Amino acid sequence: GTSGVSFVRSPGLGIATDAETRRTFDIVGFDPRGVGASSPIGCFETLQELTAALGPAKEVPIGATEIRDTLTAYRGYTDACGRTAGPLLPHLSTLNVARDLDLLRQAVGDEQLSFAGYSYGTLIGATYANLFPDRVRALVLDGFVDPAGRTQASVLNEFERAGGFEKTLKAFLAACNASGPGCAFSTGDPAAKFTALRERLRQGPALSGGRTISISYLTAYLASRLPQPAAYGAVATDLDRWYRDIVAPGETAAAGDGARSPAPPASRAASLVDAYGGNSFDALNAVNCLDKQLPQDPWVYPALALSFETAYRTFGRLQAFSASVCATWPVTGERYDGPWDRPTPNPVLVVGVQHDPATPYVFAQRGTRQLADARLLTVTGFGHTSLRAVSSCAREKVNSYLRTLAVPPEGTVCPTDSAPFQPA
Repeated sequence: GTSGVSFVRSPGLGIATDAETRRTFDIVGFDPRGVGASSPIGCFETLQELTAALGPAKEVPIGATEIRDTLTAYRGYTDACGRTAGPLLPHLSTLNVARDLDLLRQAVGDEQLSFAGYSYGTLIGATYANLFPDRVRALVLDGFVDPAGRTQASVLNEFERAGGFEKTLKAFLAACNASGPGCAFSTGDPAAKFTALRERLRQGPALSGGRTISISYLTAYLASRLPQPAAYGAVATDLDRWYRDIVAPGETAAAGDGARSPAPPASRAASLVDAYGGNSFDALNAVNCLDKQLPQDPWVYPALALSFETAYRTFGRLQAFSASVCATWPVTGERYDGPWDRPTPNPVLVVGVQHDPATPYVFAQRGTRQLADARLLTVTGFGHTSLRAVSSCAREKVNSYLRTLAVPPEGTVCPTDSAPFQPA
């Protein structure tokens, strides 16, 4: 749901850091249909109306009242999308975005497409490769979404996404523990302390530093920060403070505890301020609900949430209820769900990060096998895509592939340039 134009203007664009690549290519970003400057859709006229409609919803609804209020709020939201978003709404699937991409290829005068897609952008790339296989020159798919799983087994895909966040959280806590004083949450057993904090907040909200912390607040905060290893030091500081204030008042701070990190946003309201300013919240739902095959009965989702959280206690309920928006989505439309194995003239380069919470590494492994000719480049460490799991090794290999079409040797593994926590 975010702008590709803004993305290529960003100073952190990974593929553009290679001077030779800049000399070789023009770098073009586009806003997919319905997003940003491309006939943006909007489910409400104002941000105030949007926040009012979604106000009763909880990211992690626990108990009959919160569940009912959340599903009712989502029904009101999707009804508004049906009334307001306009005639483009049934035509926002990735199938149509890939068709648009081929028109853009023609517009810039290229006989074949050279494309780098990140996260959801990998689904655009994989769809293009199977709609127009002969027109593919180079495809970089970084943070692969598992196209078959996303479009054909969507409930399982949501479950596995919850697992990606859960496993990354476990690895984060282990890395914190191993770093000792380099991590503010390392005193004692970080995993046990986090469990105690989470379970306390499942019983109800609590105060820390004059701020109300709820289970929804904690879970949404972690979901927004775990993809960004640069934020891990601040996350550890916040967890340490919340644990001491809520679970173990009076306990001394960890040796690595630094200055107070910036207050995390109130998860629902602040995320909507950012999202609605660029309409990405509405666009995200519009695309996902067309692309995925999810249950159309909203009252299926409480049972799904229970089964999800049995395996993934922290993120299972969040993932199930975020998917429930699609239960009452007001339109259907054309979609693409395979085949995914049409041969391309040149191999595709897939990049997978071992501790990527949003697109788990298993998605990259599985997606590589689904394509007719693809090579997996593995990046160790943490981060959602190699843009956040910064690796000079991976960047060099991606840039080289874009210029020469030579994929790295099978089994290539690149380290990240730094660890999330530095030993004191």
